[in-house]
Amino acid sequence: MSSVTEPSILEGESGLRVTRFLDALLTRKPTRIAPALLAGAMAVSAALCLWVARGTIYSGDELAWFNLAPDLSLRQALEPGSGHLLLIPRVVYALILNAFGSHYLVFRVLCLAAVYLAVALLFCWSRKKVGDFFALAPCVALLFFGTDPGHLLQGNGFTIMLAVSAGLLALIGLERQSRGGDLIACLALCVGVATYSVALAFLAGAIVAVLAAPDRWRRLWVVVLPLGLYLAWRIWIVAAGIQAPRDEVVWSNLVLLPTWTFDSLSGILNALSGLHYNFGGSGWLPPGAMAGPALALAFLVWIGWRAGRMPARAPFWIAVTVLLALFASQVVVWAPVIREPGTSRYLYPGAVAALLVLVASVRGLNYGRPALLAVWLVALTATGTGVALIRDSGAALRDRAVEVRGDITAVGLLEQATGARPGPGAQPVGSVLLDFDAANVLPAERQFGRLGYAPDQIASAPPTARARMDKVLLAVTMPYLKPLPGQPKKCLPLLAGPAGGESPPTAEVPGGTTVLFSEGGGKVSIRRFGDDFTTSVGELSPGRAASLVLPVDDNPTPWQITSTNPDLKACAPDQA
Repeated sequence: MSSVTEPSILEGESGLRVTRFLDALLTRKPTRIAPALLAGAMAVSAALCLWVARGTIYSGDELAWFNLAPDLSLRQALEPGSGHLLLIPRVVYALILNAFGSHYLVFRVLCLAAVYLAVALLFCWSRKKVGDFFALAPCVALLFFGTDPGHLLQGNGFTIMLAVSAGLLALIGLERQSRGGDLIACLALCVGVATYSVALAFLAGAIVAVLAAPDRWRRLWVVVLPLGLYLAWRIWIVAAGIQAPRDEVVWSNLVLLPTWTFDSLSGILNALSGLHYNFGGSGWLPPGAMAGPALALAFLVWIGWRAGRMPARAPFWIAVTVLLALFASQVVVWAPVIREPGTSRYLYPGAVAALLVLVASVRGLNYGRPALLAVWLVALTATGTGVALIRDSGAALRDRAVEVRGDITAVGLLEQATGARPGPGAQPVGSVLLDFDAANVLPAERQFGRLGYAPDQIASAPPTARARMDKVLLAVTMPYLKPLPGQPKKCLPLLAGPAGGESPPTAEVPGGTTVLFSEGGGKVSIRRFGDDFTTSVGELSPGRAASLVLPVDDNPTPWQITSTNPDLKACAPDQA
């Protein structure tokens, strides 16, 4: 009995072609096709991101910059934002708003440009160490990094990713070991430090690179200047007596750095693997789920093993310094729920730093076709998951934009409102809004262009936007029924529609004072722009009148009222 051996996929003429193709991809010499493929992937990423995030609006941080832009002073530009020096983002936003108005597309394109610059620089740094096609794989995945949608789909990603780009450019400049490269590195670090604090991690890596160089004293100025810039800013904050909200640094949290590192790596590597999509809900799984902890453990074991084989001046130590400095800067400002390890806000810069370490750790190793196939399999998995997350996040951001526009429209109506004092339980407007800074947006809106709905757009606005308008208006003014003495006069039936029908009987009432009366009493609810009566203004006592004072503004849309008792009447307001 004879046996027949099945031919291998890599045998024969077709298999030879595959082998030659893979061997060509293993070259460590620069190629033209890899940068072209990266540019093509950027074009696809841009088209996807711009489409799914169409119709979105400024994030909370951006609304703060929007509000500052009309009269931005140097002091305002230098004041800390959540503990960060944001000089460049604030100035750039003010310049663009004054030049182009409030069109958000400009800032979304700006964000993508910063993301693609960071990815391109990561590719340039990596290709010299592992070859073009090993370097290309994770860079393609980063172009579709949907686990951090705030830094990919919203304009304020420009801030973080410009700082990351500046840090990467500094590392590339230092590797040139030339006067020109050092100048580029110094300027890049200064730009990064003036943009966002994530650049401090790259500054730490640059300090290690300079101190490890044989001519360290001659090159020390490269890091002293940006470090001095940042320290001078911190001294100025203290000297000027500026209170920095959310700027509390707890140095004792550094004892938690090992735990923070493990949890952060779990989230980062989960995202880079693409094995974290949440099929049972929405978004992605948390850092401790699925492959995250196992990948973090494997990463640490691998890095620990490679560390013992690395020379003192290797790029590996620079990359490790960047990663650890990044995690240290995060753990000292840890805030439960808001700033947790491995959460979305930290993932993009963390992924870049982790990839620096991974690339540096395999530099000089011999790896073949299986390694290349494995890297691309992971990258394509991450890309597919990223596309799905971008799709989901884009939908969520579009929904948020509708509600924020509703909030801003309500703020405009409240500015005009007269005739009604806030009732018991009325809330400050900022506490009701989805984004606190939307409360102060009107002066900038008048200069740069409308963010909310125009008066003639309100009726056709999405239901969620109109519901938000009602929620904000009613929460801030809190109208209520105020019992009146005596018997009401000139009362007329108010409600129209059958009692007990599918919809409650309703009536229109103007802003100002309305006197209500019902022989049977009943609960009274109101609405204005929304489709549902979600707010009760109180209970009418049987046979006793009460006044209801509603805000008056320039919008012609009347208020609507309903009651659990259909005999509701409107009376002459003489005794109100």
